[in-house]
Amino acid sequence: MNDNILSLLQDKPIIVPRILFNNYKRLNIDEEELVVIMLIITLGNKIEYNPEIFVSELNMDRHKVMGIISNLMGKNILSLEVVKNGRKTEEYISLSLLYDKLLNIIKDVDEGKVEVDNSIFSIFENELGRLLSPMELEQIKEWINTIKSEELIVAALKEAVLNGVSNFRYMDAILNDWNKKGYNSREDIIKDKNNYRKKKSNIEIVDVDWLNDE
Repeated sequence: MNDNILSLLQDKPIIVPRILFNNYKRLNIDEEELVVIMLIITLGNKIEYNPEIFVSELNMDRHKVMGIISNLMGKNILSLEVVKNGRKTEEYISLSLLYDKLLNIIKDVDEGKVEVDNSIFSIFENELGRLLSPMELEQIKEWINTIKSEELIVAALKEAVLNGVSNFRYMDAILNDWNKKGYNSREDIIKDKNNYRKKKSNIEIVDVDWLNDE
């Protein structure tokens, strides 16, 4: 996989919108699918649907290429445009659906909605030691839109991992509890824990000699 990306980068200059790099996981696109999209963008707006082009450029198995393209069509990222040229019918790959989705993301940001920083997904995957599922990605985005603090979300993740739990319901329960307590940052969590420890250490312990007590 890395060899395919390196080969593509070394072979020719590539221009890919930053919005795509920052939000490809938000669009439910994995790394291999992203590489195929990068190649399509590089080759131009009108690419003939010919898997051999991708096999040659990316050194991928033909069936794998066809599967990736099929998946991207199923996700409404790519579409096929059929053009009649006399008696001959030709099929071209279109990125119009992808550009429509990217445009909607830009509109969301302009309207004041929270833009998801891709780095938070990487933090989750590093802490959990695995890739996130589409449902988990949506859950994180929901937390970001409702809680408005990635710092608290990451803190909840680390709290769960520290307790040996990787269940997203557990993290959700932690975040709901912190939200009820009015936490806005990690400092609020630390301050509350320190106050709890102080109260616990200040509890007066009465030493009673029960045997000699009359």
